[in-house]
Amino acid sequence: MQSSKYYGFAGALALFCGVAQAASAASSVSPAAPSAALAARLADFDGWAARRMGAERIPGVTVGFSQGDVEWVKGYGYADLENRVPATAQSSYRLASVTKPMTAVAILQLVEQGKIDLDAPVQTYVPYFPVKPFPVTVRQLLGHLGGIDAYRDSRVEQHFKEHKDTRQSIAVFEQFDLIAEPGTRFRYTSYGYNLLGAVIEAASGESYGGYMRRHVWGPLGMDATVMDDPDAVIAHRVRGYRLAGKELKNSEFVDISSRFSAGGTRASVPDMLAFGRGVHAGKILSAASVAVMVQPMATRAGRLTNYGMGWEILPTGGRYAIAHGGQQPETVTYLYSFPSRKLTIAVAANLERVNPEAFVQRLFEVVTGEPWQLNTYIADAGAQRAYRVAQGLFEEGRAHAERTDQAYADAAATREAFTQINLQALAPDAQAARAYIDAARHPAGGRVFLTAGASMARQLREAGIDLNQYSRGGALAFARDYIRLSQDAKAGTVPRFDAAFEQAIVALAASWDRTAAIAWPAAPVSIAARDSQLRTAFRGQRAYPDFVPELLDLAQASAARGEADAALAASRLAVELYPLSDRAHALHGLTLLRAGKTEPALAALRLALARDPLGAASPAALNLEAYRLKGGGAVAQGMAVLQAAASLHPRDANLQDSLAEFYVEQGLRPQAVEAYRQALQLDPRYPGAVGARAAIIRLGGETKALAP
Repeated sequence: MQSSKYYGFAGALALFCGVAQAASAASSVSPAAPSAALAARLADFDGWAARRMGAERIPGVTVGFSQGDVEWVKGYGYADLENRVPATAQSSYRLASVTKPMTAVAILQLVEQGKIDLDAPVQTYVPYFPVKPFPVTVRQLLGHLGGIDAYRDSRVEQHFKEHKDTRQSIAVFEQFDLIAEPGTRFRYTSYGYNLLGAVIEAASGESYGGYMRRHVWGPLGMDATVMDDPDAVIAHRVRGYRLAGKELKNSEFVDISSRFSAGGTRASVPDMLAFGRGVHAGKILSAASVAVMVQPMATRAGRLTNYGMGWEILPTGGRYAIAHGGQQPETVTYLYSFPSRKLTIAVAANLERVNPEAFVQRLFEVVTGEPWQLNTYIADAGAQRAYRVAQGLFEEGRAHAERTDQAYADAAATREAFTQINLQALAPDAQAARAYIDAARHPAGGRVFLTAGASMARQLREAGIDLNQYSRGGALAFARDYIRLSQDAKAGTVPRFDAAFEQAIVALAASWDRTAAIAWPAAPVSIAARDSQLRTAFRGQRAYPDFVPELLDLAQASAARGEADAALAASRLAVELYPLSDRAHALHGLTLLRAGKTEPALAALRLALARDPLGAASPAALNLEAYRLKGGGAVAQGMAVLQAAASLHPRDANLQDSLAEFYVEQGLRPQAVEAYRQALQLDPRYPGAVGARAAIIRLGGETKALAP
């Protein structure tokens, strides 16, 4: 059957960012367009996209999906604001780090040809790369486990204006010391993937771009994929934008040739889909190579990195998925593939620092009719541990069943996994149990969630249950149905859970059955309209939908419009409905902070930390929020978040480094120098230490006493 393609662009899209409307144009529809029902849902997606773009002030987006023989791609808004050029299916965006899985494919092709040994030191192929205290292998580079650092002085390394060839690109970082012994620490780095580009050139005898055209892009019909070149005439080139305060500006010009095999390409969304489709269809790699590529790697200590070879790999709502995102000047991108469903979704936008995954999630829901993720709140503190165990079993087990019909482990290993879960994850010592649960999906924890969960999924499938139903029932329905099956089975034939765990899950699942159908309205809604309805619906329930993400969106949108009271009302409702949620308390704290209420804000953030030290009030989460605010033009609010974060986490060097960056951008040089000094005093070897020392010199400070 001939593949059907439905390409078009959305004209007349009113954007809140103050630009004129695009001229509408007719969409070209192939003879075999999506079904009428799907077409209607896609029409609703248009409205959602318009609202999302307006809220985030995104000039242009192209998004699409491919499933089976149907492919749909559509552009929204503008590829070029100044010339009123609409974004279309053909628009050519910088791919940024979505280049990395393509590079990984090329490496594995050359492995298949016997030209590359994954476990050979990189100097086997790139002899000019300096020898380090430990060997760095090709395999380790593919998984970001090679000890190669990322940008050390971002003000220089991320702003090159001149073209660089391969040798010059490697020279940027070749003298950097390793940050850790290879294999011991995951450090996401484009420099490691630049080294892989040099490996490809040496092993193949071709330039990186030439090899990719002949062996990856060409065979997959990716005719619009090219190396980004500011001098070249590239059809449908998209212009990039950034927010400076409240104003849209053109992106800074950066020549990205220095990131050639890590993020130096440009392509259309249909080409992104063709790549995702081609990988899981086995068009350019053997099944064995694909299996190796999509296997998550682990550190020597046995912690999964959630990264394979060029792909992020993490169960998504109990589904098997591989993905990669990218961001750099002019662009953000995301490529998501669900191989067993033959479904690939891609998005590219021309505004820096926005979240493209929201478009992927929404389009997934439109295409499949399934929720992206079931967010479940457990109101019973004593039952939260049981839910965490059920969630781990569901995510790992159902994803494995979706990936393959082969058993993961034999009967003896499976029974041992159940035994260990009963003894340790459900033990009376809550702190020890929590540590065990945190490790249970990792090799260090014996991968017991995968072992037991895969067995549960297999037993349910053999009993005639369609595992797809758990997209709506989630972890509680999955665990409850297995419990019932095991209780009905002949004693000793099916592994059982601890009786207290079984009782807790059955009670939670019954509560979830009563509340799961309550949905957040798709259309914009006021907090007053939701307040009493949700309080009434959730009263007395032990498990119900977690709408903290929706309340977060509502609070942020209200705050952006200057409606501080509405934002605070949304965050207060979050805390009142979800008092055990770290995210709810963090939302309330951040909203109070934005309203200038510093002391109550810090108190709320401390409550969030008490509920989950690694959650929404962790140093990493607060740092990310500060940059999100800054990216949206709210620089002062971002600074307030960083200052609060530094108060809560006074030993975190990276927060001080971020504060320094904010000070620099505001012209506060003495404060920036002091913040950099504090970062170095806290940790002379933190990831940004080299850049901090360079910045102190640049800002007129003294670094002699701060050498490591």
